[in-house]
Amino acid sequence: MGNIPQSHTLKRIYTAHYRYGGDDRIDITVKGNDPDWAPFKPTWEMVMGVKKGTVSESDYINMYLDIVNKVPVATWDKLLSMEEITLVCFCPQDAFCHRNILTRQICMTLSGRVQYIGWRS
Repeated sequence: MGNIPQSHTLKRIYTAHYRYGGDDRIDITVKGNDPDWAPFKPTWEMVMGVKKGTVSESDYINMYLDIVNKVPVATWDKLLSMEEITLVCFCPQDAFCHRNILTRQICMTLSGRVQYIGWRS
């Protein structure tokens, strides 16, 4: 995640289903309409490929990390300026999902400075 700034406010990350409606909600779904978070969206090819079994989970992870690595610095700045965020997607809680890939990458990159708290209902 070469574009991720090292100075930030973000302290806590949660994940949730798309229905979650809190003020810290970040919609990173393939169908998402918020232009602020669009750079985090997977492609339809990725989503349908993993659902149909034509894209392996390993390939999906690599494809998604490629997307994450291209997220503009301004988008990272906006995300990281929030004290806590909740990443939402349509996938069930324990499903293989880009929401979890992104959470892991942020926590690894900002090791010790950001904590994954868990699932919000």
